[in-house]
Amino acid sequence: MPSDTALIGLAGIAAHVEELMALDYQAEKAPVGLKTLRNDRRRKVEAILLLLADPEVHDYLAELKRLSLLPRAG
Repeated sequence: MPSDTALIGLAGIAAHVEELMALDYQAEKAPVGLKTLRNDRRRKVEAILLLLADPEVHDYLAELKRLSLLPRAG
């Protein structure tokens, strides 16, 4: 059973990924500066990487990988 911290971290990752996807949509629809979109995207990716670096999230994801419960990358 994952800890509350691990689940909160995974929820945070999901939220940031959703926001990244919205940035792609925004780039297609609105006249926003390219530099602004790049900076927003970079901040979201940094936030995801920080959450993935959390030891409890990392351990839980490693356990899911060990059990073959995560999709294969690539």
